[in-house]
Amino acid sequence: MKKIGVKILFVIGLLIFLFPFVMRTISYFNQTTAIYNYKSTTKNLSEEELNEQKNHYNKYNEELADENPIVEMGENDFNVDESQSTYDFLNSDDAIGSLIIPSINVNLPIFDGVTNLNLQKGIAHLDNTSYPTGEKSTHCVLAGHSGLSRAKILDDLDKVQIGDYFQIDYLNTTHNYVVVDIQIVLPEETESLRIKQDDTLVTLVTCTPKNINSHRLLVTGRLTDIIPQEETLSTWDYIVQFIKLNYIYIILFIIFVICLIIFLKERKKGKKVKDNKIQENEKNEDINSKENNINKE
Repeated sequence: MKKIGVKILFVIGLLIFLFPFVMRTISYFNQTTAIYNYKSTTKNLSEEELNEQKNHYNKYNEELADENPIVEMGENDFNVDESQSTYDFLNSDDAIGSLIIPSINVNLPIFDGVTNLNLQKGIAHLDNTSYPTGEKSTHCVLAGHSGLSRAKILDDLDKVQIGDYFQIDYLNTTHNYVVVDIQIVLPEETESLRIKQDDTLVTLVTCTPKNINSHRLLVTGRLTDIIPQEETLSTWDYIVQFIKLNYIYIILFIIFVICLIIFLKERKKGKKVKDNKIQENEKNEDINSKENNINKE
């Protein structure tokens, strides 16, 4: 009984240790599914439907450029609340694009609007900023969390350097951006996020320092026609990198599964031995009872 208790405690401890890895694996799967669903949806659109959407967002961007409003990054917009239901967290049907940053192994879906749920699932497009159509006089701002327990979003954005590349797939078109500026600012310091005439910019935003979130890290890229081949990142590359970065957790997860299988087998075996002993005892009692009855006669 003591051995079984020790094994149960070991399994529970290992499961608690592996919980973040399991949740991040689920998150990786969900992010990949969201990107796949987005690409499948846009590929199935007719040329007329696709052009209609492009015209709609280009018109929105033109009107926004004329107004050029001040962008707001309120402190509450980036608050972390991971109490959202698992069902909502796993919903992957509403992505509007995808972001790839090869230098830090990022391949994430883009969702429309900075909401708590969107920030947990991937990258969120900030309101009152341009959509990433690749047209001139646009400045798209994309936000992502750092330091979530159940998902890795832009945790490594601070490792991106000027000259690195990132890619955005939007409306079935991929645009390449080269990083030209990196800043750390207060949430209210948003002047650099405004639209610049005839320029095509995308700024990636995350909170910094991690788990303190008093400032914002801004990584700005400018549209470019040139991107080195080695900077591209396929889905398979993304999976391989995930395995490399998490191989210790993967090994421990395999150990956990093996231990669980052994535990269940031994439990089943022990139960079988116990049942056999009970049957044997009952059989012996029946034999003794019959012998007693014969002796009495």
